[in-house]
Amino acid sequence: MGLLNKKTDEEYANETTDLLIVFDDEKKTSDIKVVTSLDKESVTVNGNYKVPLQNCEITVGKEGRHFFYRAPSRSIEEVERLAQLEQKIVLTQITSYRPPEPPNTMDMTKLLLFGLLFVAFIAMIFIS
Repeated sequence: MGLLNKKTDEEYANETTDLLIVFDDEKKTSDIKVVTSLDKESVTVNGNYKVPLQNCEITVGKEGRHFFYRAPSRSIEEVERLAQLEQKIVLTQITSYRPPEPPNTMDMTKLLLFGLLFVAFIAMIFIS
Protein backbone atom coordinates (compact mmCIF):
# COMPACT_ATOMS: atom_id res chain seq x y z
CA MET A 1 0.00 0.00 0.00
CA GLY A 2 1.58 3.26 -1.14
CA LEU A 3 0.08 5.45 1.56
CA LEU A 4 1.92 3.80 4.43
CA ASN A 5 5.38 3.75 2.84
CA LYS A 6 7.69 6.57 3.94
CA LYS A 7 9.64 8.48 1.33
CA THR A 8 13.40 8.60 1.65
CA ASP A 9 15.34 11.87 1.60
CA GLU A 10 16.42 11.19 -1.97
CA GLU A 11 12.81 10.81 -3.09
CA TYR A 12 11.90 14.15 -1.51
CA ALA A 13 14.88 15.82 -3.17
CA ASN A 14 13.84 14.61 -6.64
CA GLU A 15 10.08 15.25 -6.69
CA THR A 16 10.22 16.23 -10.37
CA THR A 17 10.65 13.72 -13.17
CA ASP A 18 11.74 16.35 -15.69
CA LEU A 19 15.00 15.61 -17.50
CA LEU A 20 17.66 17.91 -18.95
CA ILE A 21 19.45 16.39 -21.93
CA VAL A 22 22.61 18.30 -22.86
CA PHE A 23 23.89 17.41 -26.33
CA ASP A 24 27.38 18.55 -27.33
CA ASP A 25 27.27 19.15 -31.11
CA GLU A 26 31.06 19.14 -31.53
CA LYS A 27 31.95 16.06 -29.49
CA LYS A 28 28.69 14.23 -30.28
CA THR A 29 28.17 13.37 -26.61
CA SER A 30 25.18 13.83 -24.36
CA ASP A 31 24.45 13.99 -20.65
CA ILE A 32 21.08 13.29 -19.04
CA LYS A 33 20.29 14.69 -15.58
CA VAL A 34 17.15 15.11 -13.46
CA VAL A 35 16.05 18.75 -13.22
CA THR A 36 16.22 20.10 -9.66
CA SER A 37 14.59 23.48 -10.25
CA LEU A 38 12.80 25.28 -13.05
CA ASP A 39 11.82 28.92 -13.30
CA LYS A 40 10.78 31.36 -16.03
CA GLU A 41 14.37 31.94 -17.13
CA SER A 42 16.35 28.75 -16.58
CA VAL A 43 16.48 25.01 -16.06
CA THR A 44 18.83 24.01 -13.23
CA VAL A 45 20.54 20.78 -12.23
CA ASN A 46 22.27 21.61 -8.94
CA GLY A 47 26.03 21.87 -9.37
CA ASN A 48 25.98 20.59 -12.96
CA TYR A 49 24.02 22.82 -15.34
CA LYS A 50 22.06 26.06 -15.45
CA VAL A 51 20.61 26.38 -18.95
CA PRO A 52 18.52 29.26 -20.32
CA LEU A 53 14.97 28.00 -20.83
CA GLN A 54 14.61 29.80 -24.16
CA ASN A 55 17.53 27.78 -25.60
CA CYS A 56 15.86 24.44 -24.81
CA GLU A 57 13.63 22.32 -26.97
CA ILE A 58 10.88 20.99 -24.72
CA THR A 59 9.11 17.69 -25.30
CA VAL A 60 6.76 15.67 -23.13
CA GLY A 61 7.46 12.02 -22.34
CA LYS A 62 5.55 9.40 -20.36
CA GLU A 63 7.20 10.37 -17.07
CA GLY A 64 7.68 14.12 -17.47
CA ARG A 65 9.11 16.86 -19.62
CA HIS A 66 12.42 16.59 -21.49
CA PHE A 67 14.50 19.73 -21.98
CA PHE A 68 16.95 19.33 -24.90
CA TYR A 69 19.92 21.69 -24.92
CA ARG A 70 21.98 21.39 -28.12
CA ALA A 71 25.08 23.53 -28.14
CA PRO A 72 28.79 23.69 -28.96
CA SER A 73 31.32 22.59 -26.33
CA ARG A 74 32.17 26.17 -25.32
CA SER A 75 28.55 26.95 -24.48
CA ILE A 76 28.20 23.78 -22.42
CA GLU A 77 31.37 24.66 -20.47
CA GLU A 78 29.90 28.09 -19.70
CA VAL A 79 26.61 26.57 -18.55
CA GLU A 80 28.49 24.19 -16.22
CA ARG A 81 30.65 27.04 -14.92
CA LEU A 82 27.56 29.14 -14.22
CA ALA A 83 25.93 26.32 -12.24
CA GLN A 84 29.08 25.73 -10.18
CA LEU A 85 29.47 29.46 -9.52
CA GLU A 86 25.86 29.72 -8.35
CA GLN A 87 26.32 26.76 -6.02
CA LYS A 88 29.53 28.27 -4.58
CA ILE A 89 27.78 31.61 -3.98
CA VAL A 90 24.94 29.90 -2.11
CA LEU A 91 27.41 27.90 0.00
CA THR A 92 29.43 31.03 0.73
CA GLN A 93 26.31 32.87 1.89
CA ILE A 94 25.31 29.98 4.12
CA THR A 95 28.74 29.67 5.74
CA SER A 96 29.25 33.42 6.23
CA TYR A 97 26.16 33.77 8.41
CA ARG A 98 26.55 36.16 11.33
CA PRO A 99 23.93 36.32 14.06
CA PRO A 100 22.06 39.63 14.16
CA GLU A 101 23.42 42.22 16.53
CA PRO A 102 21.11 43.30 19.33
CA PRO A 103 19.93 46.90 18.94
CA ASN A 104 21.79 49.58 20.84
CA THR A 105 19.95 50.22 24.11
CA MET A 106 20.28 54.00 23.96
CA ASP A 107 19.86 55.34 20.46
CA MET A 108 19.55 59.00 19.50
CA THR A 109 15.74 59.07 19.48
CA LYS A 110 15.54 57.90 23.07
CA LEU A 111 18.20 60.38 24.18
CA LEU A 112 16.35 63.27 22.53
CA LEU A 113 13.03 62.24 24.12
CA PHE A 114 14.62 61.98 27.58
CA GLY A 115 16.27 65.37 27.04
CA LEU A 116 12.97 66.93 25.99
CA LEU A 117 11.23 65.38 29.01
CA PHE A 118 13.95 66.76 31.31
CA VAL A 119 13.60 70.26 29.83
CA ALA A 120 9.79 70.04 30.25
CA PHE A 121 10.16 69.14 33.96
CA ILE A 122 12.61 72.00 34.51
CA ALA A 123 10.22 74.41 32.74
CA MET A 124 7.30 73.21 34.91
CA ILE A 125 9.33 73.78 38.06
CA PHE A 126 10.25 77.38 37.11
CA ILE A 127 6.72 78.22 35.90
CA SER A 128 5.03 76.99 39.08
